[in-house]
Amino acid sequence: MPVTERVLNCADDFSGESKTMNGSHSQHRDEPQDENLGLDLVSHVASSSRAERKTRPRRWIFAVVGVAIIAILALVIFSLLNGGTKASKASKADDAISVPIDLKSGGHANLSSSKSENAIGVELTSLPPLEESEQYVAWAIHDSGSVSVITTSKGEDASAGYKPADDIIAIHITVESAKTPSAPSEDTEASVDLPLSKDGSSQASQGS
Repeated sequence: MPVTERVLNCADDFSGESKTMNGSHSQHRDEPQDENLGLDLVSHVASSSRAERKTRPRRWIFAVVGVAIIAILALVIFSLLNGGTKASKASKADDAISVPIDLKSGGHANLSSSKSENAIGVELTSLPPLEESEQYVAWAIHDSGSVSVITTSKGEDASAGYKPADDIIAIHITVESAKTPSAPSEDTEASVDLPLSKDGSSQASQGS
């Protein structure tokens, strides 16, 4: 019966399963699955990398925003120290001279000057309300004949200063139209010559 047994073994081998000489299953049939698994892994890693790049925050954007914020803060601080505080620099200096005056139409102004700070200051308070088309304007008159606007107000309290002030010969306060003109009107609320004196009596005068 040896011949019959060999035939049966051959028939078993045609069942679709590969066997080794000793009858064990061959591992070559699993190799395509291993290759597919490797390709899937590579594809997954590539997809994850692309997704990570898309979701990763762009650090340079944050850097630009941070620099912009710092620049804005520095500009604001510089403006506060060198612009809005000129009035207080003139009024709070050791050599400050302040002159309070009454405006012709009502309200008060406090004018100050400081030689050490080379600044003048103007504070407007208790101003009567104006028409929508009007505003209060405080002017600095230069010895050259040119003028500069120190501050404006629609009727609210205002405080501002001007620096350098060594060439300022007078301060005029007027009521002007909403569009500030290039020069003050002749009808002033008050006019004060500089330099200020401590009594202020000979310099401060209400407008004509």
